[in-house]
Amino acid sequence: MGLRYERGPLEDRLGMIFRGEVMSNSSAVLDEMVSGWIGSPPLVFNKLQEALNDPDLSFKDFDAIISADPSLTARLLKVANSSFYALDTKVETITHALGIVGVKPLIEMALSTVMVQKLKGISPEMLDVQSFWKHNVACGLASRTIAQNLGAGNLEAFYTAGMLHDIGSLIICQGNPKKAREILSWCKSEGLPQSEVEEEVFGFSHARVGALIFKEWGLSPSLIESVRYHHCPSQAENFPLETAVLHVADFLVYKMKYTLGNSYAIHPLDPNMVRMTGVTRESLGYIRQAVHAQMAETLNIFTQ
Repeated sequence: MGLRYERGPLEDRLGMIFRGEVMSNSSAVLDEMVSGWIGSPPLVFNKLQEALNDPDLSFKDFDAIISADPSLTARLLKVANSSFYALDTKVETITHALGIVGVKPLIEMALSTVMVQKLKGISPEMLDVQSFWKHNVACGLASRTIAQNLGAGNLEAFYTAGMLHDIGSLIICQGNPKKAREILSWCKSEGLPQSEVEEEVFGFSHARVGALIFKEWGLSPSLIESVRYHHCPSQAENFPLETAVLHVADFLVYKMKYTLGNSYAIHPLDPNMVRMTGVTRESLGYIRQAVHAQMAETLNIFTQ
């Protein structure tokens, strides 16, 4: 089902465009690239993480943290009042919203704020920001819908993985914009998947970068593993279902034209992951409908 592309002596061909400058010390390059991000998660994120680890705190304590961030407050209320929860009454207070949405999804909202902020600093010549954001939102919605169809718990965790799975691309764009432009140019001209070219040039892909950041920020192991292996899901050892859902959702939203605005190939769809997630031809229509129906509302939640 995946797009086919010709595999050739990729490293030799890359040598022509990069003048033999394929990076060998990938660990040092990776550390340097992510150093500015590891120590700079949003302040409200740190406070929420600390609060989550304190069993004595109540919704009132979280209320104080959230209310200090107007953007996060607005997003929380929008989520609580969204069609996903389909409530009969309007949610107007943080405490009520927390009772509906829960505390842990706030972490994801705080992290999504990071993506929104960082996207503003990316050159449009390097990355189609609007397409990038739509792709990630659509992937989150598709992941949640697939998980919901499976009867899985903690649906927001699946949504979060989809929303944040490409954060490594932002880090690469900011950490080495020159190479990022060259990689994207090569992907377009040769029709190669971005992560494959990243591996040859840097020795790591955006998936590994994102997983490293999430590990350093102390996020859930399921999020870390699913993001790390969403292009090679068979390598996931501890959270195969979460990784399979993200892999399938990522592929499906590309097919729905929620792409990154570039013409390079995507990784083929692993049929074993399709079977694991229970996605069938019959359910595809429902998944597409759910994503399209929620896109505008979800994008609005993160537009401040």
